[in-house]
Amino acid sequence: MLRMTDFLDKDAIMKYQIDSYDWLISEGLQQVIDERKILPVNIEDYTITLKKIKVIPLNEETEGGLKDRHVSEYRIKNITYHARMILTVEETHKKKDKEGNEKDESREVDLFIGHLPIMLKSKICLLNGLSDDELIANGEDQEDPGGYFIVNGTERVLIGVEDVAPNKIIVTFEDNLGKNTAMAKVSSIRHGFRSRTTVEKIENSPSINVSFPGATNVPFGFLSKALGLTNSEIMELFDEDTRAEIVPTLTEESSDEAFKKLCKKISFGHAEEYQELRTEQTIDNYLLPHIGNNKNVRNAKARFLAIMAKKAIRLLQGKRNEDDKDHYQNKRVRLAGDLLQELFRVSFSMLLKDIKYQLEKQHTRKRDVTVSNAVRSRTMDERIEFALATGNWTGGRSGISQVCHTMGKGFC
Repeated sequence: MLRMTDFLDKDAIMKYQIDSYDWLISEGLQQVIDERKILPVNIEDYTITLKKIKVIPLNEETEGGLKDRHVSEYRIKNITYHARMILTVEETHKKKDKEGNEKDESREVDLFIGHLPIMLKSKICLLNGLSDDELIANGEDQEDPGGYFIVNGTERVLIGVEDVAPNKIIVTFEDNLGKNTAMAKVSSIRHGFRSRTTVEKIENSPSINVSFPGATNVPFGFLSKALGLTNSEIMELFDEDTRAEIVPTLTEESSDEAFKKLCKKISFGHAEEYQELRTEQTIDNYLLPHIGNNKNVRNAKARFLAIMAKKAIRLLQGKRNEDDKDHYQNKRVRLAGDLLQELFRVSFSMLLKDIKYQLEKQHTRKRDVTVSNAVRSRTMDERIEFALATGNWTGGRSGISQVCHTMGKGFC
């Protein structure tokens, strides 16, 4: 049987941070690129497709005499130890030949989009794989576990952030105006966007309500109808013990009628022609986004809500236990790779907006539209370096990055 100390004997604590950072380099950054795929620009017959991103470590650098620089120099000279990020994009112009036929002229372009701080002892670090003698020759402590960054000459470490397990239903009792209420909650995450959906069942009340960003206290049966289920399909999702609690929530209107009523509830006060569009956007983007964000998955969202409702009913009936939201199985620790991916996602979105603006400005001024002249790498550098240097992270959080105190072996 394993003991807690066995995990420390097998791997140093900072090994988990290093593994998380290595995942970011090999997969995490590319995931963000794949989420976007296309950079939409308001230029006719011109498109940009996002392809691959690669991080070039310093041992492959040839500019500025960085190739032979020791890591210790970054501490001494108060500079940031980082690597270059190169994004490959495909630039496509639609042009007409002499005969008037349209054809696509495409070319791949490598763009320098900014720097990414290097975690010491990661797979792209100059110190990776060096022997004790080689580390000493490079001015490093051979007992240094790594797992931290050098930002403006200061050693800084990212603190793991405890978070609720994403996309998992957690059912608890809550007090609602003095009434015992069973709440089924799920923190739904898709591409870094977080949305909380709740299904609540008040004791001795026939109603079951659903709340999510943009809509509060929507009756369960009414919403299920609007998402495309019929009454018989809704009933099939519940067993004999819970079916009786669902019957009072069912309505007689058709799915189309239910959706029109939902439009008036969600988009009240807006022009009638805009209500349907806004309601569709709210349902697709904010209701359980981890399932999907298009109309083809609305049926699946309704079935997921039924699972949440069933759990809430069974909790009130005493046929299941309340979930412990503080239990380890309902928690996740976000390490350096996850935190940097989140920071990169926000910074990359800012960069794409700036590239779009620069391209459209080129087009407006009748210049040749070329993406290589539209990239300002400082857009990303400033945001990433500022976050690591101050600890102020996306989402208004602070203290994520802290000074690493070297107090001996295993100091981080």
